[in-house]
Amino acid sequence: MTRLDPTVLATRFRLPLFFLLTLVLSWSAWVPAAVAAVQGQQSMLAPTGLLGGLARWTPGLVAVLVVALAGGKASVAGLLRPLRIWRAGLGWYLFVLAYPATIHFVGRGIDILLGRAAELTSPLVANYGERYAAMVPVVILFAFPGVFAEELGWRGFALPRLQERRNALLSSVVLGIFWGLWHIPLFVYFDYALPTLIVELFTFVPATVLYTWVYNNTRGSLLLVSLLHLAEQLTNSFLGTSPTYTDEILTLALAILIILLAGPAHLARHSVVPQSRRDASRA
Repeated sequence: MTRLDPTVLATRFRLPLFFLLTLVLSWSAWVPAAVAAVQGQQSMLAPTGLLGGLARWTPGLVAVLVVALAGGKASVAGLLRPLRIWRAGLGWYLFVLAYPATIHFVGRGIDILLGRAAELTSPLVANYGERYAAMVPVVILFAFPGVFAEELGWRGFALPRLQERRNALLSSVVLGIFWGLWHIPLFVYFDYALPTLIVELFTFVPATVLYTWVYNNTRGSLLLVSLLHLAEQLTNSFLGTSPTYTDEILTLALAILIILLAGPAHLARHSVVPQSRRDASRA
């Protein structure tokens, strides 16, 4: 019987291996925590705790593992290199940092005008009460490594490799589906109703179109998409999420506008040479 060579597997089946290992390793922590939550029990693997929170790093860690098996230290350095792409223009920095809060407040304004705005409570205040002010720097500092580790997998590894053989729109759809599936145990843990869970899964596709648009227009800057993800996470932590779907509808409308104006081929004014192809050219 022929022994399977991990290097061959990582080279020939890099994307399937990445998606499979990311789901399996993350879900090994989150699924038991979700089951315990449904049963009204506590779990040391809860995503709000240390161990469950570290499972969020899985996409980046798996990406490093697959790249290291396939190409060694030089390829790992290539995977990390887009984090240093920072020359993108002030407008892109303003967009990625302000977009999540802007969508939140615009959505709230629309809900108020329609007479269906609910009172929102900051998750930080709800979870920590009077101690919330002391937790602000902790939440911000803990968000940084998690966001960069997650984006290292989704946009640093998966997106450029998907775009090697598919256009930007189809790549975004595929990545958005897996990104949404990855969150399912989290939705169950936080007691999302089934209709809400289905809607949330769907919204990852237009959100991924937006991330691809930023990535492709900033020469593949992993820094910029990480800052967008960070701003989105902190907005949700400090301002809360609306029970209506106004924010999701606005994001979908923006994604459609991007597709119409930028085109489905690149979702940008120019094509982006995938990082994996640049690395291969150096080999």
